[in-house]
Amino acid sequence: MTAVTRSLAPIAALLFCALALAGGHAAAQSIDSEPALQPQGEQPQAEIRARHQNWVVRCQPAPEDAFGAGEFCEMYQQVSEQETEQTVLEVVIGYPQGAGQPVALFNLPLGMRLPPGVQMRVDDNEPIQFPVQLCLGSGCRADIELGEGLLGQMRAGAEAVLTIVDPQGRNVEIPMSLLGFSAALDALQASQP
Repeated sequence: MTAVTRSLAPIAALLFCALALAGGHAAAQSIDSEPALQPQGEQPQAEIRARHQNWVVRCQPAPEDAFGAGEFCEMYQQVSEQETEQTVLEVVIGYPQGAGQPVALFNLPLGMRLPPGVQMRVDDNEPIQFPVQLCLGSGCRADIELGEGLLGQMRAGAEAVLTIVDPQGRNVEIPMSLLGFSAALDALQASQP
């Protein structure tokens, strides 16, 4: 689990109250737990296959309706507010069936303004903007395909910062560690059929 080093205390309470990730149990989850983005009863428990600094690679049996896949593997990181240890971000990176590039799925707090979407900046590179696709009771979800340019930045980077906008119109920065990203991505790629 990665701790947010900058204080998000002024907004953490608001964001966490709305977060209630995966049926309300994500705040107690760590990288050892089952997939945070699926309801508890619908997925078998994921097995941690590798730990790479702030990332883990975890795998679980593929659903019966998956075409030929025996198991599904993904990279995962949970980001928590340092003082309260409340989860403010979950990141899952995987290869959807038939995709040539990995896709990053971000589980973000409820209570954010949707029109501005999400901005992600890797170290000092130009930020990338992408929309929020869906908000449910478990949080808001945004995803982005990780093309070669962005993957190169993330492999070489130390930190990515996701910026969302709170209800008062203020930017909220959520840092995400990239320590171990390259090794975890290599392990994920090796697990692909």
